[in-house]
Amino acid sequence: MEHEILRIFLANQWLTIPIFIILVIGITLFWFGGLMAALTALGNNRWGWGLSSLVLGPITGFPYSLIYNEAEYPKSLMIKGLFFLLAALALSLLAWAIS
Repeated sequence: MEHEILRIFLANQWLTIPIFIILVIGITLFWFGGLMAALTALGNNRWGWGLSSLVLGPITGFPYSLIYNEAEYPKSLMIKGLFFLLAALALSLLAWAIS
């Protein structure tokens, strides 16, 4: 199975490289949003949210930004990151279906 996936994506590098770039942009936005949520939580003296978001990033930063309105900017970063991640997933499945 792994060899088949590698064969498909290496044969279609014109699709693989842009998909990888979109994936990296999504991961970066998602994690940076999580760290921004940690800084926002620490700045508002929400120590539990802040310290857990420093360690876990967007895993706890995303729920924090959905609950508290002061984390509007981190929420926008993480939502954009999720859209990029989902787009990369959809494009990789499309590339696999084409081949």
